[in-house]
Amino acid sequence: MATNVQSYNNTAGTNQLSAENATFYQTAMLDRLLPELVYMKYGEPKNIPKRHGATAQWRRLNSLAVSTTAVTEGVTPDGVDLVITAVTATVQMYGNWTKISDFLDLTGLDPLLTETSELMGENAGESIDTIVRDVIYAGTNVQYANSKASRVTVASTDKITALEILKARRTLRRSKVKQVNIPGRGKGWLAFIHTDVAMDLMQTDEWKKANVENGTKNFEDGIIGKLYGIYFIEVDNGVKYTGAGASSADVYATLFVGRGAYGVPDIEGSSKPDIIVKGAGSAGTADPLEQFNTVAWKAILAALRINELCLVRLESAASV
Repeated sequence: MATNVQSYNNTAGTNQLSAENATFYQTAMLDRLLPELVYMKYGEPKNIPKRHGATAQWRRLNSLAVSTTAVTEGVTPDGVDLVITAVTATVQMYGNWTKISDFLDLTGLDPLLTETSELMGENAGESIDTIVRDVIYAGTNVQYANSKASRVTVASTDKITALEILKARRTLRRSKVKQVNIPGRGKGWLAFIHTDVAMDLMQTDEWKKANVENGTKNFEDGIIGKLYGIYFIEVDNGVKYTGAGASSADVYATLFVGRGAYGVPDIEGSSKPDIIVKGAGSAGTADPLEQFNTVAWKAILAALRINELCLVRLESAASV
């Protein structure tokens, strides 16, 4: 995901960032931004044209019942009605900023504008990914480890197993959920797995056989391996329900995802964060002594679950 770099001032020709500086701050932000974007990467994008409102809509035709009755010669059978399901999401603006005095920038031991640009990149990435995460993990298609009935009954011993993965896979298959096209790797379903849960999974015999004994190497982009046609993506920003299980056990969510599961609309690329650097003095009379620099980011986006059947949330415990 690229970023846009902007500089603003209230007095033309004063304290504008040079093109070289703009590129420098953009690069600094990208170095910290890109590693944080996981959920955003796999969402289905949709562009809202500029000045066409703030709402995006996904529409899909519902599947038809199979037709197994032979057609009588010369008789036109009854047709079927098409049913369209529509879901919508409205984009919103998000952002953050901070102020740095010119004195601190001059006397401090660290290059604050550069480091702050990097920090804002990290903050933008974490914030955007959390916005998307909180939406897609809130689905209604839930599976509890060890056949438990609810989150509050999940015990500390109810950890992820190959059987639980097979159950989630079965749910996706029964719902005819299509696999995701993964560049350079073919097709497969995805599973966003918390680091703590990944440790348990990687110790199972089934995982070792599929990903170690068969010589499968770790993949890039956070994909740690593949099991039963599911690519597992380890996420630092996973979901943990602290103390929500039986006897206050921590419960973790692993999210299985198929094609068309969730969308991430924006307005003409507005989900790509702007980094906004304002030099001291650019605020005109609001900064009469030209004392303050500011560094900020902003983005306009939304997230929505397009099809609940394409998302399966497995809740389990984990070793800590």
